Amino acid sequence: MEAGQWRKERKNAILCPNMTVEEIAKSDEFRSVVEDYRDTCLWFAGDALHPKDPVQLECILSSIETNGDLAAYRRVGRIRQWL
Repeated sequence: MEAGQWRKERKNAILCPNMTVEEIAKSDEFRSVVEDYRDTCLWFAGDALHPKDPVQLECILSSIETNGDLAAYRRVGRIRQWL
């Protein structure tokens, strides 16, 4: 993926609130934050890190937000804006 294309997709994602759980789960931002904090914040979840409903999404985001560092908290905040 070229840098310009990535910026365009990221910009569109940030400007499109009310994304579905599926859209959020497929987003690069969500996948990146899950991968970055899998070992420290989501160790208990195993491979069940692909939310299928809002409750599962909230569980993943809350775990990262609560157990991660300040950067994790901010990244989850950006994802929450899409809800």
